[in-house]
Amino acid sequence: MESSVECRKENGQFKQGFSGNPGGRPKDEYKVAELARSYTVEAVETLVDLMRHSRDDRVRGTASQALLDRGWGKAKVEVAASGGESYIEALQAAAEVIREAKDGVINQQ
Repeated sequence: MESSVECRKENGQFKQGFSGNPGGRPKDEYKVAELARSYTVEAVETLVDLMRHSRDDRVRGTASQALLDRGWGKAKVEVAASGGESYIEALQAAAEVIREAKDGVINQQ
């Protein structure tokens, strides 16, 4: 087996014909994913059943959200800043409020 130094270029990249993972991805990883996918229909049916028939509102809401996320993708989160400030300005203002709160707690002690 050649040393890793001999397999690499001066910049650290692997030379042509060498690999950092000569065996490739583990084959079991594909088997687990394939097995999980084989339960897709049953899993979706279970989520639908929970959404429709659970007595707990939290379970119904979680099942509904899971179905929506898988069907339509997760909703994008947008940050709305008050006063027309940019996202960075809003983050800086929030950090300042947190710093002031910490200073106030420390000064009170």
